[in-house]
Amino acid sequence: MMTMTTMTFAHVGLALCVLVTLAQAAPPNATSPSPIGRHVPNCELQKQRCYQLIGSYCPSCDMNGNFDAMQCSGSTGRCWCVDVITGVMIPDTQTELGPPHFDCSNMYFCPDGWTLFKKRCFIFISTPKKWSEAEVYCQFDGGNLASIHSYEENHFVMALTRGDGHEFPETWIGGFDAVVTGLWMWSDGSKFYYENWQDYTSPSSSQDCLRMNYGIELKWYQDSCSDLHPFVCAKII
Repeated sequence: MMTMTTMTFAHVGLALCVLVTLAQAAPPNATSPSPIGRHVPNCELQKQRCYQLIGSYCPSCDMNGNFDAMQCSGSTGRCWCVDVITGVMIPDTQTELGPPHFDCSNMYFCPDGWTLFKKRCFIFISTPKKWSEAEVYCQFDGGNLASIHSYEENHFVMALTRGDGHEFPETWIGGFDAVVTGLWMWSDGSKFYYENWQDYTSPSSSQDCLRMNYGIELKWYQDSCSDLHPFVCAKII
């Protein structure tokens, strides 16, 4: 007969397998990549190509093959800051002559449609999806469903979800307790230490996913993961 301990480990293992499967899946109804995603992400690859063109600008790369935060052109003397992954120039950073007067390593840049908040990029997706579908959609764009770690961050994410009529739709964020009922985690692996619950007293084994903007006070509440809601993605720069 299977013991309670064995059943617990089996449950945890099954939940983890589900999460891994979701992480490897392709996002349903995924949109086309943003313009920034069409750039070759490997600095070394671009460097090899530019050597074939006499007089062309060749990027400088770090030891990991990413772009150096500051790029300069030897032929023009101009320098500018770039996204170290894509090499895309950060707007309003190019100087006419010599290096920028600011520290490019502290410049943060989000792709089109995303909004910067404390070194993370966020985006609200208004198309309703199941929690698992929303998580995979976010992973496809290099992130996860948003984790929230402070009152200020919660207020910022709420503002992203606000519609033209100043309504706040119930929205998926990255919390779940599918591994152990009542033990809430964030899908991006960060610690779950800030909470904004609406009368959370008894966890439900059938409501394992976290939504925000619930009720008049726009709090957090557990919900069935199969329900359809818009969602917020977040990713570290």
